Amino acid sequence: MNLKTFRSFIVLAEELHFGRAAQQCGISQPAMSRLISELEIEVGVKLLSRTSREVSLTQAGRGFLESAKKAVAYADMAVRAAQAGAVDGIDSLTVGMIIGTAQPAVGELIARFRQAHPETRVTLCQIDERSIGSALADGDIDVAIAWEVSIPTGLHRHRLGTVPMAVLVQTGHALEQEEPVSLADLAGYPIILPARDRQPIIYDTYRQYAAEAGFEPNIAIDVSTLADTFAMVAGGVGVGNAPIVPGLTYPGVSVLEQHPPLVFSYELAWAHTLPSVESLLALC
Repeated sequence: MNLKTFRSFIVLAEELHFGRAAQQCGISQPAMSRLISELEIEVGVKLLSRTSREVSLTQAGRGFLESAKKAVAYADMAVRAAQAGAVDGIDSLTVGMIIGTAQPAVGELIARFRQAHPETRVTLCQIDERSIGSALADGDIDVAIAWEVSIPTGLHRHRLGTVPMAVLVQTGHALEQEEPVSLADLAGYPIILPARDRQPIIYDTYRQYAAEAGFEPNIAIDVSTLADTFAMVAGGVGVGNAPIVPGLTYPGVSVLEQHPPLVFSYELAWAHTLPSVESLLALC
């Protein structure tokens, strides 16, 4: 049993057709059949159910498929780490960020990392709350920056800081006269929130606090990024409620203090302690 066998089985499990799977793997159909038969003998159970008309996975096959995918993903990560070509041994750092966590302190951390490792390619990408664990486990990202409440159990974590929720209104809005603004003051106004399918925990937390404040929020629009929130507020679509560092400005938007303050902690999270992650942590 080796990685080639795992990869071939994964292709066959996805195609459920020996001919197409063999073609993708660059081998003959008889060779594919022998490979799978030998794998089943080695594993000791039937992984596939075959008839003259169709191929399907057995229950054991479905379980084996998940394990095979993880084994291949880990092996690929090991190869990428071994092939890292940077002078300091760190070829790249991919950071997945949840909406709203691109705070100034994060930018300062990345700047320190770039100064310490100028040859390393740093990539920032936005991820959803629900994909944090899988993106880290599969090696799609090396480290995540996420709200503490959204980080799955079982991951390594390091707190970066806290940021208060602020109320965002179009410049000249009546709420400017009410600062600091309570959550209850937002009752009746159209609210702009991150889409629930991307940030269910933040979305549900907001609705919970709104319920405790005695109102059901009127959700005007769901957004995907903090920049979208600012743009919609500036255009007069509604009132935003987002984690904002005091002093941050945007044309056409007033950032109002919220009282009592609702503070969110944001953290680094990682599954595998890669050299790039160790180097980033050393600069925190």
